[in-house]
Amino acid sequence: MSTEGEIGALLDSIVECIETINAHNGLLLHTLAEYQRRHPQPEFAAAELAVAARWNQSHANAQLSLAADLVERLPATLDAVRAGRLDVYKARALSELTLPLTPEQTRQVEEKILVTAPHENAAIMRRHTREAVHRVDPEGAERRHQRCAQKRNVRIKHLDNAMAELRAHLPAHLAMAIHDRVDRAACQARTPGDDRTVDQRRADAFVDLCLGEGGFSAQIQVTVAATTLMGADNQPGELAGHGLIPAGVAREIAAEGTWRRLLTDPVSGALLDYGRRSYRPPTRLANFVRARDKTCRFIGCLRPAAKSDLDHHVPFPDGPTSADNLTTLCRHHHALKHSGRWRSRRAKDGTITWISPSSREYHRGPEPVLGSRWRDPDSGGGPPSSQAGGHGNHEVGQAG
Repeated sequence: MSTEGEIGALLDSIVECIETINAHNGLLLHTLAEYQRRHPQPEFAAAELAVAARWNQSHANAQLSLAADLVERLPATLDAVRAGRLDVYKARALSELTLPLTPEQTRQVEEKILVTAPHENAAIMRRHTREAVHRVDPEGAERRHQRCAQKRNVRIKHLDNAMAELRAHLPAHLAMAIHDRVDRAACQARTPGDDRTVDQRRADAFVDLCLGEGGFSAQIQVTVAATTLMGADNQPGELAGHGLIPAGVAREIAAEGTWRRLLTDPVSGALLDYGRRSYRPPTRLANFVRARDKTCRFIGCLRPAAKSDLDHHVPFPDGPTSADNLTTLCRHHHALKHSGRWRSRRAKDGTITWISPSSREYHRGPEPVLGSRWRDPDSGGGPPSSQAGGHGNHEVGQAG
């Protein structure tokens, strides 16, 4: 058994490591700010940073924004990070919470919070920062609440194992009222022999309160192999915009679905091609390309193809409006390609090569329609897949 002295030495070593990490993060933030400042097109600086650092686009943007804000508005905070006294999470909190303040108000809050922040955990530090912000700008706090209430929304976050998280951004009193109603409904739903946990009963009560007994209609797209539908195998299906789902879930949704058949290559899983030549892709060609690409095809971007633009690799009319020359790009990366001096080309196997303004090349492989990259290469593939949507109380949708 370790002595108190040994435990103390280990704790000292841990704290020293944390301070070293903080200092390196401070150096990273300083370097990020300098990179953006020197970039010839700052509005597109995040694109190559994301690819080079293997970050996603939103993280690259967030890191650059934080770095620039610390350099410009909160230099004392950045100094504290570089000295190892403050971690990047606390620096980000200070940046976010003081963003609406004037320079003088920001200086007052920063000066006050940096006295105690190195000795507090992040949650307490955020609470103290909110209090300080409210005290230096009480009228602004009221205005900010009203503005935030205008941005109320409900969004979905896709998770693993065919699950998702539904998020509602609401005024606090409404969110608490909803939570209270769900909690009371969950309590009332408990019956003898009900072995559900409290959390499970809350989740079920939330679904019942939202959907009601009559259910509703929505549009989803599910891709599932015909052999899976017939019960010959249990290949996972794919829920558009989410990812793979278990075969049983796919069958449940497809049971009441409206069908649309897509022919696929039995070995590679790629959609079989067809071509048209006109500037604007006809509906069938556009649907084909979006079903094939599945997401924006820029490196690391996962925005659904259904919410993306269609772009010509070789600009029309030099290049045809065909499946081989079309790809899906989200609006940001579409603008990046046309305004940010990036170029792209598509290989016969569907691999997209991106050439950055600094002449570096990055590659993104093709997306099989139904997870074919994990198939046994000796299995000989399978029959064409089909797409279906379902409708009902819990099987949302009809074919898109």
